[in-house]
Amino acid sequence: MRGIMSIPMYKKIQQDLFHMIASGQLREGDRIPSESELVRQYYVSAITAKNALNELADRGLITRIRGKGSFVSKSPYSVSRLDNDARSISIGAIFPSISSFIDQTYLMYLSELCQKNNYRLWPCCSQEDSRIERKLLEQFIKSGIQGTILFPVVTEMNSPTIAHLIDGSEKTGHYPLVFIDRYLENTGGSYVIADNWQGAHLAADYLLNAVGKQAAILHFPLCNSTITERYDSFRTAFADAGFPFSAKNDCLIDDLHLLDKSNENRIEHIMASIQAHLARYSELRGLFCVNVEIAQIAYYAVIQMNRKPGVDFEIVSFDSPRLPGVHFIHQDLRAMVLNAMDLLLAQIHGDFSVVHTRVPTSFIYMDTLPTQPDSLRYLIKGPNLPF
Repeated sequence: MRGIMSIPMYKKIQQDLFHMIASGQLREGDRIPSESELVRQYYVSAITAKNALNELADRGLITRIRGKGSFVSKSPYSVSRLDNDARSISIGAIFPSISSFIDQTYLMYLSELCQKNNYRLWPCCSQEDSRIERKLLEQFIKSGIQGTILFPVVTEMNSPTIAHLIDGSEKTGHYPLVFIDRYLENTGGSYVIADNWQGAHLAADYLLNAVGKQAAILHFPLCNSTITERYDSFRTAFADAGFPFSAKNDCLIDDLHLLDKSNENRIEHIMASIQAHLARYSELRGLFCVNVEIAQIAYYAVIQMNRKPGVDFEIVSFDSPRLPGVHFIHQDLRAMVLNAMDLLLAQIHGDFSVVHTRVPTSFIYMDTLPTQPDSLRYLIKGPNLPF
């Protein structure tokens, strides 16, 4: 499995308690689980439980009272700056675009969190250009922005400039930075992403059960961590099921030369690529689309073949394309923002431990065509879904 790193158990316990405090499940003055209770709950050693509580105490989030227990001292989102002045924490956020539902949802959750806690949020768009991305980071640092959440550009696999910021130097030190949604494989640093491997495997398992080996993955070039993980997982699911993976099962949509061109031309190119693959392999009866954009175009490509998604043709998308009969993998964007903010605040306050967080995904089965568009029904298969 590519790029996956497990989280130490003391960090897992620490994160769970952090989010219980941040979400209000545990309020100031509330008692938190004792070391012995954490040992039983997480099946860990006493020293692991103790380390988790000690780190929260060191960060000022809990107070430990001998003979009585540990108690919440304050919300993690009410901490002041390291220099203890009265100004709000300033947080930068760089997105590759603000055009997709994913980008807009991330920004919405970040804005809500920052407004609630009196943080200053500085959102910017890199326009899918790594040069603009680096320039924005440099401007943030010069302007005194204390940390940045970065959604890397779609074609970016590594960046010496960002690696230098993460590693630090005698002149600048470490700069607080957390990747969200995807990460740079050879750059290092902390990231929060959806469990792409799990999600793609869920999609593949469904298609393999529904249509056998007559399923294909529709994907862009493997130029970032997200696409690569989803592609690798889909292929692995075929191998696990004992099916050979051939050219029929692999539809590459090479759009790199159109990223800076008109959207209309790019849509036409994606549609033509999908139609050509379906015409070449007419026996296909199922598709896994690595993102919503591909899924929405594939939906109409299938209809033009006089097939009906959800009835005689199966389509699964990563994220909801909001189309009847198209099933999808749900990723918890709110949880990803909370985790990213958790890690960024820890870095702002001096904890540069590298943490790789993968937020679980779930498979959502979508009913076939209803009589009214607003009567679409989700049949939920997975925990903790916002429906």
